[in-house]
Amino acid sequence: MIEVRSAFVENERTRKILDGTVCDDRIALNPIALAPGEMFLRQLKYAEFDVSELSLSSLMIASLRGPSAWWALPIFTTRQFFHTGILVREDSPIAHPEDLRGRRVGVLEYQQTAAVWIRGALQHEFGIRDVDLDWFMERRPAASHGGATGFTPPEGVRLTYVPSESSLAAMLMDRTIDAILFYPPEVDGVDRRSDGARRRLRTRTLRD
Repeated sequence: MIEVRSAFVENERTRKILDGTVCDDRIALNPIALAPGEMFLRQLKYAEFDVSELSLSSLMIASLRGPSAWWALPIFTTRQFFHTGILVREDSPIAHPEDLRGRRVGVLEYQQTAAVWIRGALQHEFGIRDVDLDWFMERRPAASHGGATGFTPPEGVRLTYVPSESSLAAMLMDRTIDAILFYPPEVDGVDRRSDGARRRLRTRTLRD
């Protein structure tokens, strides 16, 4: 039997692999469940797994810079319209995507696939380009996909790293930023939300 080390995000499409319901007598997957940020960082930086999910945008960046260590299979275990999850404070005057123009917007990671999806929707559906916003990124280089792929902001993009003692949730609460593009509920090894601000944050999504 072939021994394979694998990692997946736990959801309804992967749960039966993780609990062993789906298996093959020729391959032992030995799967573990990880949050996306931690799994992608460990794979991009250390190539820990024989099989894993991986950030599509980060894989494309790594592949464009030369031969990479991975073969991509067109299997999408997360299916979500990410642009429907843009968060603002409940008392924010921002009601529609168009209202984001000129605003300060937080993102876990500028190059993450969800953020790329949302920026594409903002540009092509609502006419807001990446250079029309001021960006604040929570993951610092040492704990980010970008740190593993050599990310630098595109020309014209204004990007500031969130201070190590803060978080996007805390900054939204105190109005240092106006919106957060994508902020999943799970906390993992590369997201800094130990201050409890994520639990206290009262938000709503935008109307299209």
